[in-house]
Amino acid sequence: PFMRNVSDAIVVGGGPSGSFAALNLAKLGAKVTVFEEHGEIGVPSHCAGHLSIKGLEFLGLYPLPEKIVENTFCGVHFYSPKDKRFSVRFSAPVTCVVNRVLFDKHVAEMAEKAGVCYCLDSRVESLIVEDGFVKGVIINQSGKNKEEFLARIVVDAEGVSSRILRQAGLLGLDRNRLVSAVQAEVENVEGVEPDMVEVFLGKDYAPGFYAWLIPKHDGEAKVGLAAETGNPKELLQRLILKHPVASRKLGTAKILKAAFHPIPLGGPISKTYSDGFLAVGDTASQVKPTTGGGIVFGM
Repeated sequence: PFMRNVSDAIVVGGGPSGSFAALNLAKLGAKVTVFEEHGEIGVPSHCAGHLSIKGLEFLGLYPLPEKIVENTFCGVHFYSPKDKRFSVRFSAPVTCVVNRVLFDKHVAEMAEKAGVCYCLDSRVESLIVEDGFVKGVIINQSGKNKEEFLARIVVDAEGVSSRILRQAGLLGLDRNRLVSAVQAEVENVEGVEPDMVEVFLGKDYAPGFYAWLIPKHDGEAKVGLAAETGNPKELLQRLILKHPVASRKLGTAKILKAAFHPIPLGGPISKTYSDGFLAVGDTASQVKPTTGGGIVFGM
């Protein structure tokens, strides 16, 4: 029957921002449905998952289950283009690195326990707009069936694509303010301090942005960079093999897997809502926080 397709709120996207929004809506008594275009929450993962502990605590998400946290950090080493080092260290951990697949699943499970309904393999094709008011969404399920779902509000947590955002008549992502990023999992890393993140600056390796090395354990680490120009894959190889500091740590490293994604740097969008519509997370803010600093869900 048609009534089964009616919710108080529809959330577009099952990433951390979408799941956290759904969780809090459910806590307020709303009937919430999350539509996620992929077949599994957290997959594919394409970011480092380096988060502020204080930020997580503020959101009520810390401490996390042990299996999710891969390491904690008391500070960061910054390396200038001329390999001068500047370090900031605190007496206690200030950031953590999480397994993003497990972290995403954890927040989604919290939402499900609060009563949120998840629909996987469900791509939001378009908004349903009547008289300028967003009334719901049209879903393409498993690439086969299209169906209408209605709600009192649609929460857009689709990420950087801004496709649905523009359908709501809001200003989308500034495509001129994107940098291309690569994030890799590596093993056989040497000479790193286990409780310190490393950040490498310089246009020869990460023009317009920076590179990072985030130790995990037993010689494993997360390594990545973003750049305004150049090929991220080639730049990562250059960092690993040529950088005077990074190469000593990564010269014998083996890349286990790598993922590529854009990072938006355009700042918060001027308006995040319209009638029956709200944008959250990366969809609403075109600022990707630094790997070295860490605002929750920004990595």
